[in-house]
Amino acid sequence: MILMSNVDFDADSFIESKLNEIREALGEGRALIAVSGGVDSTTCALLTRKAIGKNLLCVFIDTGLMRKGEPENVKRSLAKPPLKLPLKIIRARRSFMSKVRGLTDAEDKRKAFREAFYSTLAIVAEKEGCNWLIQGTIAPDLIETRGGVKTQHNVLEQIGIDPKKIYGFKVLEPISTLYKPQVRILSRRLGLPESACERQPFPGPGLLVRCVGEVKPGKLSVLKEVTDIVERAFASSGAQQYFAAVIDNRIADAPGEIVRTLKSTLQLHDEILNVKILQSQATGVRDGSRIYGRMVSILSPPEKSNPQTVLDRAIS
Repeated sequence: MILMSNVDFDADSFIESKLNEIREALGEGRALIAVSGGVDSTTCALLTRKAIGKNLLCVFIDTGLMRKGEPENVKRSLAKPPLKLPLKIIRARRSFMSKVRGLTDAEDKRKAFREAFYSTLAIVAEKEGCNWLIQGTIAPDLIETRGGVKTQHNVLEQIGIDPKKIYGFKVLEPISTLYKPQVRILSRRLGLPESACERQPFPGPGLLVRCVGEVKPGKLSVLKEVTDIVERAFASSGAQQYFAAVIDNRIADAPGEIVRTLKSTLQLHDEILNVKILQSQATGVRDGSRIYGRMVSILSPPEKSNPQTVLDRAIS
């Protein structure tokens, strides 16, 4: 696999090359693509439709793990000019919730989601006579999954999973050599509106990965409401990414060693910190590798400290 830099990327040449590649691979066959409304899958759908026209079936899988009203909102926005991309909603909430029920580990949840995702697509593909699945997999998805940082649900063959044998379809990934900035360039060239081109990344498994610990209906409902509030509040802030997460309310006082380390890091040597250890575990990245452990929470900075200054030190 050859990855491209932004300097080397020529959207027009890429489109011409991929149109030929898609047509050669699929021939007269029908293809299926799951579109989430994000820039990766939408761009891939537009590119593939340009290649094979009505032989592409676009679906939105309603997992129950997306944001409030997302299935209908995505269908409505993609149906508008200039895209006019028809989308079929597949209702599969019960299947996904049964797969992730009782799971607390982030990787276990991602893998369960992957199984539910492809099992659902297999049913649709067989019913609709689709021999191919088109995926909007991009380079970071492959890098993160292969490197063990986190399992991306849209990576199969690269980790030894044979989709034809297990699910009954072959997989084609037209934009898998691209990074997000290049996908955005490509999306503009294919006519995607600017608001959609610059839409902030959202996890493939949806709110599943922002619901720390076990996913329960009440917990998920709270997360959907809070996500809506946060996204509305920050929409005009210019921030590159912002999101809400929900955790189980189980905390304990942090050991003295952790408090001392935080004081040193935040340069708050003479002040008292209210530091807690969250019992739920979450995924992080250290030196390019995945780590999984408990989170530390500073409930409030000392009164005479500037909260923004404390935050800046914590993330530096």
